[in-house]
Amino acid sequence: MTIYGLGEVMLRYTPYNYTQLKDANSFDVQVGGAELNTLITLSHFGQRTDMLTVLPRHAIGTIALQKMTQANVATHNIKYTDGRLGTYYLEESFGFRSGKIIYDRSHSTFSEYREQILEGIQFESGDYFVFTGITLAVNPMVREQIVNILTQLKQRGVKIVFDINYRSNLWNKDIAKTTIESVLPHVDILLFGKMDATHLLNTNNEIDEMETCARTLQQKYNIPMLASSNRDIESSTLQGIMLNKGDYIIGQSYPYTVLNRIGAGDAFMAGIIHGLISNYEYEKIIDFATKCSVLQHTTREDALTCSEEDILGLSTHIGELKR
Repeated sequence: MTIYGLGEVMLRYTPYNYTQLKDANSFDVQVGGAELNTLITLSHFGQRTDMLTVLPRHAIGTIALQKMTQANVATHNIKYTDGRLGTYYLEESFGFRSGKIIYDRSHSTFSEYREQILEGIQFESGDYFVFTGITLAVNPMVREQIVNILTQLKQRGVKIVFDINYRSNLWNKDIAKTTIESVLPHVDILLFGKMDATHLLNTNNEIDEMETCARTLQQKYNIPMLASSNRDIESSTLQGIMLNKGDYIIGQSYPYTVLNRIGAGDAFMAGIIHGLISNYEYEKIIDFATKCSVLQHTTREDALTCSEEDILGLSTHIGELKR
């Protein structure tokens, strides 16, 4: 059983010590991307993973390739072409100063690739295929072919995991809504946020509870399982929810401290997938996934690189020292 991820791999540049971008003269560099982040975490849990992307044929592409190799994510299906790797710049939040992201990903090798990225891959029944709305936003060919791709994968018995992950600065809202609506009926496991239901898909009102949003999406698009990690900014807590067929599960609420916000949702998705593969009880799955997200807030990297034991042994209070 293999978990495949289809998406763009990028470099993230972050000024040190919460320096503003306008004042920066040196940067920390991390390799990431929503699907890759998810696969890296799953690989650390002992799962077999395979990244499907397009890299440039030069040293910058090698940086990304080395990161995947170090994380034991398979790279033999990666395509290579001339061009550039997408990048983005993160200005970290501090106190009341909000964080900021500037993308520089136009004309990257992944976004410009117009051939069949999945050609020749031997998917098998029981495999997982992971992708996000970001992938649909940045590559027009994938966007045009995604329904056909998902139809063929489901015919082979592959489980489809999709995180809506809508980014308004990456694509037009109307195009996003139409595309995502075409994808949802083919999805087995959906990761979503409340605003996806209320502001993008317009299936619900802002006053609706999370359970109502989940049930509306499930009924309209016939999605077997939905999950979400809900962040309460005021109380600094995370609480996962899951709707499995008709059963709505609310997980434990965990306080979190922010060192880094990048990749928290990807860690949550990895936790859901790992829990399902490991045949956890559904209550344990949502708890495990929430713990993954909580711990990702405490790292500097884009992907959570903890073991399963680290997640299960999450500290019960801040500053605990395990001896």
